[in-house]
Amino acid sequence: MQVSLFRFDNYLALSPGFLASVQSIWRHPVVGTPMYSVTRKLKALKPVFRQQRRSKGDLAMNVKLAAGFLEIAQNILQLDRHNSLLFLEHCCRIVYLKASKLEQIMLRQRAKLQWLKGGDQCSKIFFRRWPLGGRISGFFRFPMTLVTNKLTPPLLAVFVDFFQGFVGGDRTDRAMDLRYLRPWARHILTDDEARDIIRPVTMDEVKTAFFDIEEDKAPGPDGFSSGFFKAAWPVVGGEVSNAIIDFFKTGRLLKQLNATLLTLIPKVRTPNSVAEFRPISCCNVIYKVITKILVSRIREILELLISPSQNAFVPGRLISDNVLLAQELFSGYNQCRLPPRCALKVDLRKAYDTVEWDFLIATLRMFGFPTIFIRWIEECVTSAHYSVVVNGGCMDSLRGHEVSDKETPCPHTSLFWSWKSFT
Repeated sequence: MQVSLFRFDNYLALSPGFLASVQSIWRHPVVGTPMYSVTRKLKALKPVFRQQRRSKGDLAMNVKLAAGFLEIAQNILQLDRHNSLLFLEHCCRIVYLKASKLEQIMLRQRAKLQWLKGGDQCSKIFFRRWPLGGRISGFFRFPMTLVTNKLTPPLLAVFVDFFQGFVGGDRTDRAMDLRYLRPWARHILTDDEARDIIRPVTMDEVKTAFFDIEEDKAPGPDGFSSGFFKAAWPVVGGEVSNAIIDFFKTGRLLKQLNATLLTLIPKVRTPNSVAEFRPISCCNVIYKVITKILVSRIREILELLISPSQNAFVPGRLISDNVLLAQELFSGYNQCRLPPRCALKVDLRKAYDTVEWDFLIATLRMFGFPTIFIRWIEECVTSAHYSVVVNGGCMDSLRGHEVSDKETPCPHTSLFWSWKSFT
């Protein structure tokens, strides 16, 4: 039986009793670690918000009804401008504006349009973009030429085997030491730099990371977007911040928080194989905050570690500069009057996911990162649990998160530096 995933709707935060409903659950103590307490309370909030969403009804229908009542009130007002009718028209207008605002928030969250700003009209391009999710879901029911017309265990196994092939596998027990490469390293962390990146995490740092995440970003398996945490921050902020700070103290991350949904986006109009789907990772917001804090620490020293020719991830540098440089180098490359030459194009398929974590950890040690910082990175990338969103297919014992370069720049750049040293 397929169970629908919970998704927090940001428009619920506008309800007058939103904070009260959160407080009614959050005030009950939970025995366990700070992270466990937060996850249990978030789970207890799900039926509350499901009920509130059902009580709102169909938002589109609410807008149509409110618009109809407003039109009737305005037509009557044209015949008789009595004070009571003016007040009725005013009330109908307020109801319509509130219903329209809720629908707009819902549509913006569904469409995931980051460029949509307040005051923009819901034009045709907006409504063409919004149903895309529904059309993509159809691919999951009929993604390939199959004899069945619904998702079957063999089909689920196809997706599981494919992704487990490049993100699955166990870590080895062999010791790897790359410290002999230090003479060729561009920079080794000093004691002051090492102490600075492991300085205690503060409440303000956690809050800043939360409020930097877009409210309309897709949530992780727990279903709560950053919009929920921002709206409920007066109630949940203290305990959630303590849970994140506890990770940086203990170096342990709860499995429920390190769960990830792999959403499959087709690369072509009619995909015929699993390889024609692009996996998009949807992580829990609390995990995103942890990685943002790690990235903020790494960003302070990143420019010292990588080569000037590496233009990605570093403020003030543009990756397009390397593209323009490559075009200049290959201009006229095939002319006969030039001496014989060749060019090798290296394409690292699923580069991040096929990295051996032992090599990643050894590279961080080679750069002189503190042991506790390496432990933070190791816990984030090696303790993940995946669920492929193909009507609920699950994978266990996989490699770490498939995250974008923006979230984890240091492992990528460090590994490419090591590859460059060997060549």
